[in-house]
Amino acid sequence: SRLDEYLIMKGKTLGSDSLIVDLGCGPGNITERLSCKWPEARIVGIDGSQAMLAMARSRAEKRKSNGDLISVSYVCCDISLIANGQLNLSKPVDLVVSNSLLHHIYDPSLFWKAVSCLTAKQSVHFHRDLRRPSTFEKAIALQKTYLKDAPEVLVKDYLYSLCAAFTIEEVKEQINSQRLEQLNVYEVEDRYLEVVGIF
Repeated sequence: SRLDEYLIMKGKTLGSDSLIVDLGCGPGNITERLSCKWPEARIVGIDGSQAMLAMARSRAEKRKSNGDLISVSYVCCDISLIANGQLNLSKPVDLVVSNSLLHHIYDPSLFWKAVSCLTAKQSVHFHRDLRRPSTFEKAIALQKTYLKDAPEVLVKDYLYSLCAAFTIEEVKEQINSQRLEQLNVYEVEDRYLEVVGIF
């Protein structure tokens, strides 16, 4: 994966004493993948929705009952509380990831303040999100390309998310305003952006 490639490029390894945070983990898909990749690490999924975390915990228990070695824990915490430094994880975070979280937050500065509060010396950050197309017509074209056979509700949600997402330039401005110069923003494929860096 691109995260693996980035860690190798930077010479970073994660092991039994590592703390990995999946910010805005939702139902836990990526949290579980992180646990499979680094089974000895401490993996914490954080989300503001108890309903999502109930799904995540249920999924993890089901996998454990099937014999999978899933070792994850979940914390319900609003992004604004994290941004205000009110989340205590008892040790510095080694890796923070998020997927399609930024465009869901009404005030993006809260996201970046939360990122800052989760950061320790040598923390690795890997955040991925949709990238807003330059025109509505391009958004429609992406919707037709990637969700042509999906249920209507998903098609509408996807279009809404594309339109709510940020451009590369907007994300760079957000990062600069929070003085997070260690982070870099990249265009990925035809519809994503990634924000990566080491503090």
